[in-house]
Amino acid sequence: MGSIIMTVPEGVAQLSTLCSVEMKVKDQGACIKIPRPRENTQKLFKALKITLPIVLPHREVRVVTRKKLTKQRINILK
Repeated sequence: MGSIIMTVPEGVAQLSTLCSVEMKVKDQGACIKIPRPRENTQKLFKALKITLPIVLPHREVRVVTRKKLTKQRINILK
């Protein structure tokens, strides 16, 4: 197996290209499909020994956070 030469920010940027697609079948339900990652992302997963599932169950769950941001984080976001 060849080595991967990339910085942590480059690796994170590569991972941020991942997406998911919600698939619905009329009167049957839904699932979330993870398309095949790009070649560089696949190499990164292989080096990290990570196997992605092909599909995930779909859940109708709404997540709400009521926790206030810290002042330090609020300043960074401005």
